[in-house]
Amino acid sequence: MGVPGLSDLASMQEFVAERGVTAFANIPDPDGVIWQRFGVVQQRTYVLINDDGTIRKTGYGNLEQDVLDLIAQ
Repeated sequence: MGVPGLSDLASMQEFVAERGVTAFANIPDPDGVIWQRFGVVQQRTYVLINDDGTIRKTGYGNLEQDVLDLIAQ
């Protein structure tokens, strides 16, 4: 799920449309509440969450290798 923090719905929709980010759901977080819940402090931060809601891994930048490593486990 994409969560563009401190962004209103219109800005998020424009970003998603321009970049074709449609492979997953995107929800706005204009007040930063979701970011705060998961300890996100800047753009390009990612949080991988288990089915039970616990945080599995956090990182910054390109998450491709972390995802591949987790799949291999």
